[in-house]
Amino acid sequence: MTARTRVRRLLDEGRPAGGLFLSIAAPFLVEIAAVAGYDFVLIDLEHTLIGGHELEALLAAADRAGVSALVRVPDARSERILQALDAGAAGIVVPRVTKVEEAEEAVRRSHYAPLGQRGLNAGRLGRFGDCDLIALLERLNEETLLVAMIEDREGLAAAGEIAAVPGIGALLLGAADYSAAIGKPWQTTCEEVIAAGRRLADAARESGRHLFVIPRREEDIACHLAEGALGLIVANDRGLIRHALTQKNQVWRAIAANGPVESKE
Repeated sequence: MTARTRVRRLLDEGRPAGGLFLSIAAPFLVEIAAVAGYDFVLIDLEHTLIGGHELEALLAAADRAGVSALVRVPDARSERILQALDAGAAGIVVPRVTKVEEAEEAVRRSHYAPLGQRGLNAGRLGRFGDCDLIALLERLNEETLLVAMIEDREGLAAAGEIAAVPGIGALLLGAADYSAAIGKPWQTTCEEVIAAGRRLADAARESGRHLFVIPRREEDIACHLAEGALGLIVANDRGLIRHALTQKNQVWRAIAANGPVESKE
């Protein structure tokens, strides 16, 4: 099992995989995630200004550390789909997929013919031409994991059809944006959002696709697993760092507020 195919192999074998959502372009965070035991990282290009050289460094760090790297691109028509995959990404997460046509466009950009229209390249994945390039195309089509992110009512209504598109490998509910779309921003654990998650789980199961989730509470993880989710994005770098810094700051301030301890000597 190579680093790039690790997450796909785990899912295909029916085993859960844990991931870190990554918004900070720091390769050492990828290495720390690997040491902590994560199976994959999800690098965000939708809400960040991570550039090409930074992305390449993050993907190289994932390869060295032994974790898979998924990349969330801005949309289904993004040119960065091709670039991220050529640089070694294990797969692509496409946000705001609302209809079949968008899913088909993402497949066209992420898969080689006859399934898609991904441009040929004999770069890093093709050992710079030192391999059977024809066989490589078929293998990469099988290995590339394309995740459709559902984030509104329109997308949820079409989830079954989206999942059925050949080349779509998994579904993921964007709970935050879905909550905003139904007029309840950031209420990611309200009943309407939870119900949407169940509907998406049903669509994934019925279509034979994998299901990714972003658990909002630790107590929800068991429910997600019971619903068939195997891709668990269980932490995000910015949230972890903020939480850790806050906790350490509160500790010393609480001690300082009690005043200095007088020596008994």
